[in-house]
Amino acid sequence: MDYINPAASSSGATRMASHQQPTTQHSYKRKRRRLTSHYHRHKSTNSPVTPEIHLQPSSFLHQSSPLTAILILACLFTLFLPIVSAAPPCVRFADYDSINQMFIDGGPGTKVFLCPNKLYRLSGTIVFTAADQELATYGYPTGSERAILRVEGKQTSTIIQGDCRRCARVGIRSLIIDGNRKKLGRIINSDDATGLIVLGGNEGQSIKNCWIKNPRGFTAIHIREGDKLQCSGAVIDKNEIGPVGEEYNFELDGEDPELSPLGRPLADGLSIACKDSFIRDNTFYDNTDASIVIYCSPGLLVLANHITARSLSSMAGILLVDQTPFDSDYSNVIIKQNIIDASSRSIRVGIGLGSTVWSDDTETILKGPTKILNNGLKGKYMGFGIVAAGLDGFTIKGNWDESKHSGKKSSRCFDDPINPDPMPFLYNLETIKNSEFQPGFEDHDFQYIVCIDGEYDQSNPPQHDLPPLPHDLDNEESKKEIIPPQKVQQQQQQDQVKKDSIESTSSSSPDNPMMSAMMGGFSTGSEVMDDILEHSQQRMLEAIDHLHRRVDILASNVNIKSNDQNKKSQNNGEVLLDPTISTHLEKLQRRIEHLDTSQKGLLESAINMRSSIQSWDQEMANIGEWQYDILLDVRHKLDLHSRHSESESESEFESGSDSSFNGRNNDERIKVKSPRVDSNRERMTKEDHSHPSIERDGLRDLSNSKRLNIKSNDSDHHDNDNGYYWWIKIILIQSIIGIGFFGIRKWWKSRRKHSKLL
Repeated sequence: MDYINPAASSSGATRMASHQQPTTQHSYKRKRRRLTSHYHRHKSTNSPVTPEIHLQPSSFLHQSSPLTAILILACLFTLFLPIVSAAPPCVRFADYDSINQMFIDGGPGTKVFLCPNKLYRLSGTIVFTAADQELATYGYPTGSERAILRVEGKQTSTIIQGDCRRCARVGIRSLIIDGNRKKLGRIINSDDATGLIVLGGNEGQSIKNCWIKNPRGFTAIHIREGDKLQCSGAVIDKNEIGPVGEEYNFELDGEDPELSPLGRPLADGLSIACKDSFIRDNTFYDNTDASIVIYCSPGLLVLANHITARSLSSMAGILLVDQTPFDSDYSNVIIKQNIIDASSRSIRVGIGLGSTVWSDDTETILKGPTKILNNGLKGKYMGFGIVAAGLDGFTIKGNWDESKHSGKKSSRCFDDPINPDPMPFLYNLETIKNSEFQPGFEDHDFQYIVCIDGEYDQSNPPQHDLPPLPHDLDNEESKKEIIPPQKVQQQQQQDQVKKDSIESTSSSSPDNPMMSAMMGGFSTGSEVMDDILEHSQQRMLEAIDHLHRRVDILASNVNIKSNDQNKKSQNNGEVLLDPTISTHLEKLQRRIEHLDTSQKGLLESAINMRSSIQSWDQEMANIGEWQYDILLDVRHKLDLHSRHSESESESEFESGSDSSFNGRNNDERIKVKSPRVDSNRERMTKEDHSHPSIERDGLRDLSNSKRLNIKSNDSDHHDNDNGYYWWIKIILIQSIIGIGFFGIRKWWKSRRKHSKLL
């Protein structure tokens, strides 16, 4: 074992440590020298030594108070508030697919608001997709401000559908829904002729403050029972339903209206099969089949509805005749305080109870308890009032009749049994069990009692002066439904006859283009402009009709100033009008003149537009001819140029020059020639170019020949220059290789010298 000197080992360790950390020692020394010099410098100048302070930059919010931050946020909120408040509250432009997408994206509780006074033309069906969804006009108006949904699809009969299993409590509010039957016609296929609005199959669905008219299917509103008879709690409240359907015409529809080749003409106002529902305070008018058809619907309440026939006859007012879908269960159904008014057209049956009313079925029994209470019958054209047969547990009391009953048997009536003549109250006591009836019912055997037709003759003419409809009620005065006095009616009828005669003479005169356009339609040459003019004409007629109704209402409040004047007016056949009426008449006349002037202006604008379009077409034709002439000129010049160049090339080829360039060029030309180019060349030499025709094939051949000639010339020049370019490339490559080798050799020598020095 070798001996090691401790001193040597310690000194060696010290040397190793000092050798391992030279950088640290030097840094410490430099730092001490810097601090010492700094201290002596400040000591000589007697200035205090202050340490350096490094401040971190802070934000404005950290340095400011919380009040400043609140003020900034308030200012930002004030700036963004107008943007938020300016968001549109309603959907201005939409079709059925965009509205459906809103319901799909929004999910349950989505409410889609349409803009007031806005028309939406729909080519398909709006479909509810979840619970508590709603479609309404923004602000829920009840008058003419409501948004209008109009069917435009030729095969569309349903405009709103909400009978899905998730569609609980969906609602339709404050809309005017137009099936557009007058323009699009009926749906021929009975399977596709569904209701204009289809709901049901769920609970709590509602339709309120809507005007529903002109359905193309079998009913305006259809409340379905659902696949498991789960429909309940539907509410149909304060709606106006009509006109609905068309009258049956034997010549057009055949013997059976259900099998009409044009589609079913008759239509119901409301068809409901839903338990514990409410139908209240609705107005039904001109419903050609039946206004309310109840399919069992246990627990249904039909209260305070007004049913009237104004311009179209009806088969029935309220019907309880079907045994489906609740197996003849009409328990707790109440029909109460409804008014059925055959004011101007016939209603064949006011309230029909039992299957025998609508068919020859005498075996089906409808089961109660059911109550028919305090309903009223009015009008001069009522057929049968209340008719009952095949009932069990019905109570019919307190109903009143102020109508005139009339009607004649048609060919649709059965020979056996022979039905009685129209009367207020009729029943077949043999088929009724456990029921109570008010006094006045007569017992007769009958079947298919609605087969009668109305009677209209000189002794019983249809009434024209009718109370206004709900959508015409714009003030409190018109809500009284006052019918003008008899003398005012006579005077108005005389004025109407005079007006009709004036219109007939003006329309027959050929010098009045406006009247001929109004009678026969517009023909400006543009379908869009024709539709605009027809729309403005319709609006004008509606405004005139509306003002006419208001004048009738004001005329009902005429006050006779004195008895002498009253006698004189009676003797002379004149009626003294209130000054307010004369003022309204003057306003009406001025408005009619203004509308007439506006319509003439629109017609003149349409004619000017048509002439402008014709002049534009003429200018386009002139431009086409000018382009044709330019193409002819270009074709002629191309032909001349190509023939000249080809003649020069042929002369050079025939001269027999022996130069390599010409020989190669001629060889390439011979190779380039194709049968199509040769045939074109022969044709061009034979044709007269004074009047050449424009043909795409000829122009294409010319361009191909010129392109091929240019390519051949380029290839010749390229072949001549290839030899020179090849030698130049070889020389350049060799020079680059030599220079690179010389540089590498020089660098290697300098590297060796440097290594020797090290």
